[in-house]
Amino acid sequence: MKRVLAATLAFAAAAMISGTPAAAQQATDLKVSAGKPYKHKLSGLRLPATLAGAPRIKAIAIGEDLLDVSASYESSDRAELLSLYVYRQASGALPVWFDRARWAVENRSDVYGKPVAAVGAPSFVPPGQQTASGLIATYTLNKGPYRSTGVAILPFGAWLVKLRYSSKTMEAASLATAMRTALAELEWPGTVPTAPPAVPITDCSTPLAASGKSRPVPADFKAMLMTALVGAAARTSSMEDAPSTRSVSWCRDTTALKEGTVYRPDSATDRYLIALSDAGRGVLVDPSPANSLPLEGKPAAPSWNVAFVDLGTTAYFQAQDRLPSPSHVLKQVVRGSVSSRVVTHGKKRDIDISRGALGNPSAK
Repeated sequence: MKRVLAATLAFAAAAMISGTPAAAQQATDLKVSAGKPYKHKLSGLRLPATLAGAPRIKAIAIGEDLLDVSASYESSDRAELLSLYVYRQASGALPVWFDRARWAVENRSDVYGKPVAAVGAPSFVPPGQQTASGLIATYTLNKGPYRSTGVAILPFGAWLVKLRYSSKTMEAASLATAMRTALAELEWPGTVPTAPPAVPITDCSTPLAASGKSRPVPADFKAMLMTALVGAAARTSSMEDAPSTRSVSWCRDTTALKEGTVYRPDSATDRYLIALSDAGRGVLVDPSPANSLPLEGKPAAPSWNVAFVDLGTTAYFQAQDRLPSPSHVLKQVVRGSVSSRVVTHGKKRDIDISRGALGNPSAK
């Protein structure tokens, strides 16, 4: 089994957390034929040569294994600019990443000024689906060359499809119609998996139960292995694995962070996800599954896992003795060494446990 260089993984995770995660990874040009659609083999979706009448000007992959690809389109008069993204659903849920996408638009005052959201229902029925499982938002702009801009995200099995559309000619309401039309132009496979209805995120009604400063718990091989196994099983949805049909309702925590936004599943007060951008990557904090393991005949002391969830791997840091605050997680916990790493996509699902985390150079 491959060994994980803890320092290298820690540096990589810290680099992603310090900025936009997707941007922190290497982008490579995709080999696409001019005038022909590009088929994303993992999802089966085809990215067309033209979209809304605009030709494709660029197609790239972010990171490895084609888990995050995008294509850009621009009309000949440069009045219409579209960006289409397809990335793996590895953490959180569609409303979480839509909320982050809206945040990205609403907080780019240097580009858009103060965007004004258009009035209209945010939920819509995506092409080939029967439920309102997609979310869309458009804005009137008062700065920059564009008159309006919008974002839409919809589910596609174990993948998320995101469309960004900016126009110099259309007002926000018309842009919403144009975005739906553009999504209908995509070449969808014959069968689109059923997805639950999507509703926008709202604020949590109760606070997190974090109190006091958390501290690392002593490393334990059994606990680390159980954590890795459970983590691998929970995040292996891909082309060869059926996506989970369980619907989780997420809310937005009021904790303020510069690096991202905190979200909580089903209003839980003992776990949360720090969404680092709108590209599916984040830091997940939750009770360790090893809490159920007996220790010398006694129940194990409670501990919390801290994991950086990328689109194809999950890296675990030192477990904490209590629920750590989001700021402590970003400032200290994820700046430390990685204790284990799990591959969550593809045929090989390696689990690597760091020797250094166990303090035993002979540990496996």
